[in-house]
Amino acid sequence: MKICIAQTKSLKGKVQENIQNHLRMVESAIQINSDLIIFPELSITNYEPDLAKKLATDIKNSIFTPFQELSDKNEITIGIGMPTKTTSGIQISMLIFQPKEKSIVYSKQMLHSDELPYFVCGNKQTILTIKKKKIALGICYETLQREHFLNASQNNIDFYIASVAKSKDGVEKAYKHFSKTAKEFKTPVLMSNCIGFCDNFMSAGQSAIWNKHGVLIEHLNSKDQGILIYDTELKTTEINQLKITKGQLGDLKEIFQIYLNGKINLEKSKIYQWTATYPTISIIENDLRKHLLYTLKNNTEIIGAIHISEEQESEYELIPWEFDPTKVLVIHRLIIEPKHQRNGYAKKLMDYAENYAKENNYTSIRLDAYSKNKSVVEFYKKRNYCIRGNVHFPEREYPFYCMEKEIIAIKS
Repeated sequence: MKICIAQTKSLKGKVQENIQNHLRMVESAIQINSDLIIFPELSITNYEPDLAKKLATDIKNSIFTPFQELSDKNEITIGIGMPTKTTSGIQISMLIFQPKEKSIVYSKQMLHSDELPYFVCGNKQTILTIKKKKIALGICYETLQREHFLNASQNNIDFYIASVAKSKDGVEKAYKHFSKTAKEFKTPVLMSNCIGFCDNFMSAGQSAIWNKHGVLIEHLNSKDQGILIYDTELKTTEINQLKITKGQLGDLKEIFQIYLNGKINLEKSKIYQWTATYPTISIIENDLRKHLLYTLKNNTEIIGAIHISEEQESEYELIPWEFDPTKVLVIHRLIIEPKHQRNGYAKKLMDYAENYAKENNYTSIRLDAYSKNKSVVEFYKKRNYCIRGNVHFPEREYPFYCMEKEIIAIKS
C-alpha cells in the first residue's frame, strides 16, 4: 500500500481555489499509484476559526463531487480538511472519499481551548481499512494527547495519521511526541502539515513519517507544497515536492531546451512571439550567471523558469506607467515545459515573483505579453495586471502589451 501525505498552502477562505489545488495534488498521488492521500487540518478553507461558521457545509455539497469521482475512478481514498455543520454546532472535520463506497466524515474529538468558542467536539473515532491494513486518523491538538492514540490503538491499528496545522514550535513538539509514540506503540506515524499563514500563526510544514521504531525516516521542507509517499510493504519513501530556487549554470542545456519546446508549442498555435534570435542560449546563460533566472523543480526535474530583475527594456521608456517608478520589479521569459502546462505552475512562479516584490519593498511589477497570445494576456489580467501601452520588438508582426501591477509591501 502507498500512503501519501499532502503538504499544502491554502488561501484564506478561497474554497474553490483550494479545491483545485487539492485536485492537482490528488492527481499527482494517482500517478504513482497511491491508495490513500491525507491533507492538513481544515485544508479546504485554511485554518481560519473566524471563518468556520460562514464556510461550513456538509460532505454532500456538490463542490466535493470531483473528489468522489477521482476516488471511484482511481481506487484511491482521499481525506480533506473542512469545517462541517452539525445540529450541535460547527466541527473541525476530515471529509473522506472512498472508492465506490459512501463518503464519511471524521470530526476532531479533542479541541484546544482556543477552538472552543468556534467549534464543538466530534464523538467517534474513524478507522480506515485499506488493503487489509487499519489506519487511524487524528486532527492536530488531539494527536498530541495520549488518550487519543490509546483509544485508536484499541482497534489494532497498523498506522496512525495526524492531519495538522502547526507553527514552528508546534512542529518541534510534534516531532518529539510522534517519535516517542511510534516507538512505544510500535506503530508508524505520519503527519500532514500545511505551510503559509494560518489564523494568527505561520504554519511550518515539515510533514513527516516515523517508522515503528520511532525513527524519522523522511520529511518535507518548511517552505514548499508537496506530497510525501510511504510504501508500507517496501518500507520506502518518496518525495514529490515543488521548489523554486535560483537556476544553476549546470542546468543551462535543460533549461534552454524548455524554452525551445515552448517556442515550438506556441508556433503550433500560430503564435510567433519567440524567434530564432530570442531567446537564445546566450541570453539564458547570462540570466543564470547574473542569478536572475529562477527555476521551478519537482525534485530533479525542471518544470519551468522565470526571469526576475530590475532590468527594463529601453522601449518601456515610452510607456505611460501609472505606479511609483521608484523601485520596479520586472518579469521576463516566464516558461513552463509544454507537457506540464495547465497544472497551475505558471501561477506558482508568479506567486513567487509577487511575494518577492512584496518582501523587498518594490512599488510595482512590469512585464510585456505578446498581444496574439491571448491566453497569456488573460492570465495576467486575472492577476490584476493592467495594460498601459504597446511596444514593438524586432521580427514580430504584432505588438506586445506592456502590463503593470501595483505592489503593496509586507509590513514588518
